[in-house]
Amino acid sequence: MKPIYRILINWYQASDKELPAWLQRACQKDPSLAQERAFGETLTRELRKPRSDESASFEGDSMAARVLKQIAEEDYHAAQEEEASPLWGAWVRNAGMGLAALAVVFAAYQYLDTDSQIEGGEIAAIQENATATDGLLEISEDWKNPLDQEIEYIVSDAKGALGFLANTFVPSTYLKEKDKA
Repeated sequence: MKPIYRILINWYQASDKELPAWLQRACQKDPSLAQERAFGETLTRELRKPRSDESASFEGDSMAARVLKQIAEEDYHAAQEEEASPLWGAWVRNAGMGLAALAVVFAAYQYLDTDSQIEGGEIAAIQENATATDGLLEISEDWKNPLDQEIEYIVSDAKGALGFLANTFVPSTYLKEKDKA
């Protein structure tokens, strides 16, 4: 049970929560758990000190000294990276955004350019082909837009469904009164 108590003590202390009463009683009964709790409290107190007070940190190879040393090294390396990378990172980010903008402009130009070609020079070519294929043009005069046909089908289906619903669910006396009026 001691390993579980130690884990729980460290977890509560790391999350800055008070130890529950049952865990405090276990620490009072067992000196090794009390020592673990005291160590965690000392470590927390040392980590919360301002950075200017580094002279009072732990000495030697204790865990607290190693933790404090690791934190100081990570802060130093992070500061070094921030100093070295702002120009490079900003340059790469700006270049990427510029390339994305160029890609959007190029795609829009291609789309707009194909429309202008159809309206301009390709119309003459289409008219020349139309004289060569008069039989196809006669067929296209009868042509009806498939979307218009679909809308007609949808409207007729809706009318049929409404008629079915009216005949099925509306009382027949109401329908007969409407027909007489």
